[in-house]
Amino acid sequence: MSERWGSGQMDGLTYWWGKARLLTYSLKVFVYVVDDVLIDAASWKLRRPFLRYFSGRLPERLLLTHVHEDHCANAAMLASRGVTVFAPEAAQNEIGVEPKLPLYRRLIWGRRPPFPAMPLPETVETNRHSLRVIGAPGHTQDHVVFFEEKEGWLFTGDFFLTARPRLVLKDEDLSKTILSLESLAELPFRLILGAHEGPLQGGPALFKQKLSYLLELREKVEALREQGLSDEEIDRRLFPSKPLISRVSGGEWASLHMIKTL
Repeated sequence: MSERWGSGQMDGLTYWWGKARLLTYSLKVFVYVVDDVLIDAASWKLRRPFLRYFSGRLPERLLLTHVHEDHCANAAMLASRGVTVFAPEAAQNEIGVEPKLPLYRRLIWGRRPPFPAMPLPETVETNRHSLRVIGAPGHTQDHVVFFEEKEGWLFTGDFFLTARPRLVLKDEDLSKTILSLESLAELPFRLILGAHEGPLQGGPALFKQKLSYLLELREKVEALREQGLSDEEIDRRLFPSKPLISRVSGGEWASLHMIKTL
C-alpha cells in the first residue's frame, strides 16, 4: 500500500488531492477549500498527508457530499480539533456508528470512524461565496452537490465520476442518476469539481454526454428485456469484459448493477 498527494489551484479555487494504491489499483481523491469551508475530507489511509497540509490552517467548517469512507473518514479527526461538520440530513443515523467495510475497501481507503455532524442547511455562506445545497441522488440516495452560482462551480462528490460509466457500486441507482442529471444540467455552472476526477471544464456538456449515454443504454436494456433476456444475460452481452475491481470487490462494483437499475 502506498500513498501520494499534492495540491493546486484552479480558477481561484484551492484543492488538495491524495492517491491511494493497492497492487495495480489506484484512485485519487480530491477535497476543495472555499474560504473557511472544506468540501469532503478524504480517506483514513491519507490522514497523515491530509493533516500535514491543513496543519495550522484548519477550516472552520466541513461540508460532506455523502458519507462513504473515502470522502468523510477524517471528519472525526477534524471534529476533535474544533471543526464543525455538516452532513446530509438523511445520513445522520449512519455517521454515529463505524461501518463494517469490505476487506478491499479497508485495504484501499481504511476505516471510517464515527463522527458528530449537523444536518446541512439549504445554503452555506462564506466571506466571498454562497454554496447552495442540492440533493443529487444516484450514487447514494442521500448524495448532495454544492453549487456556487456566481463562479459557476458545482462540487459533485461522487455524482459525476465519468461520462461513460461501465460499472457502479451495488447501492447506486442509475434511474435516479438520470433524473438528477436532467435537473442539474439546467444549472448555469461551467466547472465540475469532482471528488475523484478533479476539476473539469465544460460541466454542462459533460453532464449532457452522460445523460445521453445512460438514456441510450436504457433503450438497449429495455429492447433486450423485450427479447426475453435476463439482466445477467444483458450484462454479459453489453459488458462482456469485466475490470479487475469487479472481481476484487466480489461484485460490489459491477456493470450488472447498472443493468438492474435502468
